[in-house]
Parts: sequence; C-alpha cells; structure tokens
Amino acid sequence: MKKTIQYQDYYDKVLGGWIGKCAGGILGAPIEGFKKFNTIPYSDELFATNFANDDLDLQVLWLDMLLQKGDKVREADFNSHWMRHVDFPWCEYGIALRNMRMGLDNPNTGEHNNWYWNSGMGSPIRSEIWGMVNPGHPEKAVFYAGIDSRLDHHGFSVHAEQYLSACASLAFFESDVKTILSQGLQYIPSDSDCHILVHRIMEWNKQFDFDIVAGKIKSYYGDADFTAAAMNVGFILLSLLHADNSFDFLIDALHMGHDSDCVVATAGGLLGIILGYKAIPEVWKKRVGDELLVSPEITGIYCPKTITELSELTCKAGIHFASATDSIRIVDFPSEAIFVPPYKDYAIHTEVISFPNPATKKNASITIHYENQEDSPQKVQLAISSPYFKRIETSLSVSPISKLSWEVLLEFNDKPFPKSYTKIPYTLHVKVDDKKSSILEKGMPYYGEWLLLGPFIEDDPSLVPLDTKYPDHGLPSLPSCAYMNHDLARPEKEFVSVKTVERLLAEKCIFKQPFHAEIVHPDAMKMNLKDYFYGNGERTLYLYSEVHTDHAAKKWLALGSSTYVKVWHNGEKVYHNDALKRSWPLAHTVELFLAKGKNSFLIRMDVTLDNFELEIGLKEHNEKHAHQSQWESNLQFTLDKSL
Repeated sequence: MKKTIQYQDYYDKVLGGWIGKCAGGILGAPIEGFKKFNTIPYSDELFATNFANDDLDLQVLWLDMLLQKGDKVREADFNSHWMRHVDFPWCEYGIALRNMRMGLDNPNTGEHNNWYWNSGMGSPIRSEIWGMVNPGHPEKAVFYAGIDSRLDHHGFSVHAEQYLSACASLAFFESDVKTILSQGLQYIPSDSDCHILVHRIMEWNKQFDFDIVAGKIKSYYGDADFTAAAMNVGFILLSLLHADNSFDFLIDALHMGHDSDCVVATAGGLLGIILGYKAIPEVWKKRVGDELLVSPEITGIYCPKTITELSELTCKAGIHFASATDSIRIVDFPSEAIFVPPYKDYAIHTEVISFPNPATKKNASITIHYENQEDSPQKVQLAISSPYFKRIETSLSVSPISKLSWEVLLEFNDKPFPKSYTKIPYTLHVKVDDKKSSILEKGMPYYGEWLLLGPFIEDDPSLVPLDTKYPDHGLPSLPSCAYMNHDLARPEKEFVSVKTVERLLAEKCIFKQPFHAEIVHPDAMKMNLKDYFYGNGERTLYLYSEVHTDHAAKKWLALGSSTYVKVWHNGEKVYHNDALKRSWPLAHTVELFLAKGKNSFLIRMDVTLDNFELEIGLKEHNEKHAHQSQWESNLQFTLDKSL
C-alpha cells in the first residue's frame, strides 16, 4: 500500500528541515573547531551574522544535479557535478577532488589516499536532501546517501550519512524522535560501527544524565581531528534524545562544541522535518530569516536565493522521485512542480581493485559496473584503450533494469611510460544497441619515484653502563640491556648531503656504497619505508627525488610523519622540526619556491619509535595557507632516467 502525503504537508516539513539546518549552521559556525563543551548565553546576538556553510552548500549542489538529471543519477553523475562545481580544498574534499582529477571514480575517490579524513563529518552533514526527496522511503534515501558519501568517505561516515538520511525520510510519517532514531538503525548493517554507536548511546542515555553521556562520548569516541564523525554523530544523537520536540534544544546541541555547526545543523535539520515549519516558534523563524547564502567555492550551478525557494525546488525533485516508486504518493501538488529529466539509458563507473605501477610493471585490476536503466534488454559493447595498457574488448547482454559487473585485468604494453606523468590514462568506449559510442576518459594515479638511502645506524655509547643497583648481567664486561635494545636516536652527523647524492648519481655508483640504496616507487602519497629493509630500532633514512617544472612557481610541500624530519630543497635546508608530531597529511608544511627546470629534494627522517611511515604531497599555493590550497595534480617526483 502506498503512503500518501499532501503536498502542503510535504512542503511544510521540507521547509521546516531547511530552517532547522540553517539555524544550526548560523549558531554553530562561530565556535566551530573548539574541542570542548560550552556554556553560551542564549540571545539574538548569536544570529547577528549569517554564514555560508558546506553543510548546506553541498546539498544545494546535489539538488541542482537532481533537477537536471532526475532520479537516475549514479556515481559518475556525482563525480562530474563535483568536479565541475566544487572547489573546496579542505580535508576529505581536497583528497577526493585530486582523486577525481587523476581519473578515479567513486568509491575510489573516497578511499584512495584518504586514510586520515575518511570518517569525517563532510558527508553525514549532507544527509537531509536524500530523506527529503524520498519521504517515507528510507531504502531509497539510503541508496543515494551511500553513493554520495562514498565520493569522499568510506567506512563510518558512509553508514552515518545513510542512517541520518533514513531518519530524515522516516520523519515525514513519524513524529517521535526516539522512534525515528531506533527505526533508522534497520537500514544500516547491524555490525557497522555506526549501528553500534547509536545503540551504545541509546543505552547510555537510559542509564545516565546528559552531562555524563556527553563525557562518555568524548572519552570513548573523542578524536584529535575535530571533524571526526563518530564523536560528532554521538553529540547529535544525544542532543536529539533530549530535544523533547522543542526547537530550543538547539542551544544544548551548541554546547557540545567540536564540529559545532555540523552538530547543531544536523540535529536541527531532523527536528525541523519532524515539527514542520508551522510548528517552529516564530522567534526562531525570525532569527533565521529567509536568506540563503552559498559559499563562493560552489560555482556554475543555480543557487536559490531564499530558503523558501530551496524548499520549493526540493519538493519539485521529491515529486519526481515519488513518481518513480510504487510506495509513495505526494498529492495535490502544483503543476509547476512537475519536471521531466533528460532520458538516460545506462549508468557506468569503474572501481580500481588493484592499483598499477608502471615502474614495477604491476598491472591494474578494475571492475566496470554497468546498469541498464531501460525497461528492455541491452546489447553492450565495451572497449578499453590506453597508450600504456593492452586493448580489451567485450560484448555483454544486460537484462532490463539490472546491473552487471565486469572484472578486468589491465596489462601494461611495451610502450615506455613517461616518468613525469602523474596519472596513467585509459579510455572506456561504451556502445549500447548499435548507438553512437560514448567515450569516457579515466585514469589512475602514479606517484613517481624516490631514492631511499639507509638506514644509517649508530650505537648509543651513553647506554653502555650497567644498572648500579641491579646489574643487568652476570658478566660485568657486558653492556646494559638498554644498550642492547636501542641505538642512537637523532645522530648529529649528516650521513649524506645533496651534493654527495648528486655526485654519486652522476658517477652512477650510488648503489656501490657501504649503505643500503634502493629506488622506491610509492603506490600512494603514504608509504611505509619499512617495506624496503629488515631491522627495527632508531634509524636515520634519506629520500632523494626531483621535480622538473616548465616555469617557476610557489608550492607547498606537505609531509605526514611522526618522526624528526629535515628537508633540503636545491641544497638549502628549508625545514626541520624539534618536537615530534602525530602523523597526518599536513603535519609538516613547507613553503617552496620552485625554480624553472630541476628542483632537488632531500628528506631526512630520524625514526625513534619504529614508525617508518611517511606521506609526501605537493599542494598549490596561490598565496593561501596549505589548508586552503588544493592538492597539486600536475607535478611529479622523479629521478633521472639513466638511473
């Protein structure tokens, strides 16, 4: 039996949801990033300034896509819309955009190089749109939320966005918050971290007061990254569990701090759908107003000027989605709310299972996902061509309204691969039922090469003396146990220099020296140098490579390492750290002035705690902080071909 909702009721709930979302964004933005609980006096002054916010920006982006393409949008549609219209450089957004520029599709765009930010709040905050356009149909909301989230996340954040989208969908026909939060769990895997989190917080909430549960969330799920989704989703749930269907609860959500705009806006969005616009107190409507601001990094799309218009357009998309299902009816809607998207006969995207490396002749393995979106069978011809992979062709028969996945091994041909490339291109040719072929340009990233020198190992004479109270051994001639298990940390001597490396390279004798030397070909920005030697302990390692440019340019060098690091650029030391830092992609940033032509880089790592991981990337500059700059996708670290 179809669920039925009157258009005016549907619109009222959508408008209420967007008002709640905007209210939370306005409240939370000024204290975003402060990782502490707050006590903030509640006043109109909190609404004195409106802010554009990515929580809403990216949902306006997706609405623009839906109003152009309708309910048949799939992974490639999300990727192309993001590529053309989003210039956010931060965190998972920036990583995903670089992956797209390399030619990757969703879900690789959310997985590759995204070990640090993969579980951020960037996707749970854009869950409302999928519930709004799929009222009372949480399965469909979850389907689209999953595609959306996997564009720049994987793991917890994917399930969190799906869960919140299911809750938003349920809120069109259910008004009890706790019931909605409980029912939403059936739409995500029961063994997922998000499902476990929701259940855990609900149980804590039955046993303890608000402040106790807040502390437990901070203790158990707390993260140094203030955008980490688990703790912030926990704060959202706790706030909603105590909302008591009152919009005034938003101040309690604000007091959770951390990723405050996301916490308050997501909680406010769901409660706004539940209550509907008419039930929201007038004081809140007045505070929020009707102005809709969108960040300047969102370009080339139609942006509604008001929350009212945003709600009308959301309903327009929702009416179209409802018309494509047998379970939901929106009735008595205005004729101008009807739209017919362009015809679409199929959807296709690729997923890299095993990334290639031309330097080591490691082939690629990909899966091509094809969906027949027509009511009739299709005969599909697929071909993959590339300057560097062997050509592959096949013909497939695909049943009506069905999906097919084709696993492909891409083998390198004999053509030399240009070492300066940052990606390995290939082209997907798709021909359906003898129609004109579609040509899709794809690619996979390549990370160049580094010369690894070392480890260099020195013993630590200061550790030789035995314990005077409890001698370490029966023989006094032996050194201490500490000496036997440690080497010298951060030796003062430089084992090699840029000049030494370049001389040995010129003389072609770098591999004839009394230390380990090996050319390293990373498979990602992050590499574990322990893969290239055997022992553990305090060690000094060097990495050497070059960047060649056609013109001088300012860039950022970004390093992730929990070791002591030194960097030389063209022979000049440009960076060192005297204190250890936790490793994350921007743990160490170095402002560089790249010269035209050759630029040499020598990086020294002094490892003290057996962590030999190092992440290396370049970022654009444009006179902005590294956090505000996109990842570089055109320059490559490479070594002389004669090596």
